[in-house]
Amino acid sequence: MGKTGMLTHFENHHPSDDKEKTDLAATIAFLQSATDCFERTHLPGHFTGSALLINRTGDKVLLNHHKSLNFWMQFGGHADGNADLFDVARRELEEESGFTAFEAAIPHILDIDIHAIPYNAKKGEPSHLHYDVRYLFRLTGDDENFTVSDESLAMRWCRYEEALALTDEGSIARLLRKWQDIIQ
Repeated sequence: MGKTGMLTHFENHHPSDDKEKTDLAATIAFLQSATDCFERTHLPGHFTGSALLINRTGDKVLLNHHKSLNFWMQFGGHADGNADLFDVARRELEEESGFTAFEAAIPHILDIDIHAIPYNAKKGEPSHLHYDVRYLFRLTGDDENFTVSDESLAMRWCRYEEALALTDEGSIARLLRKWQDIIQ
């Protein structure tokens, strides 16, 4: 896809609140100004791709209890040089959940969020920003059996209210509200 393709996707995205509107503007500026923004070595920040996975009927979401960050969230990870953030999100979903039978639930970006990642002593990684581009995926079959990867403490299929209770009131809650708006 490349930078030009991502820019078009960003320009066509409609933010749902003031935080996302600010993050979208900053994401576009970051894309246009940073030459190696898709590499994790680019500090103080870089692009990541995330995937929110719902079951085939759309009434449950699979949350990941992330090992390093120690909270419940969607799947995702570093672009590692790949400027196609949809592809990054898809790859991370496969690697972290074990699922391969899924499809895009919508044909565009679901959400954009910039968030701080704290210093990680184990990795020797300074605090930095993730410019996270999020997509919604849906299982294509009824098999909801996942595989917990080394990056996770646990995973859980949740209905909306349970998912909200496990997460914070920030951007993950916004992501969950968008899922609900789409399936209703």
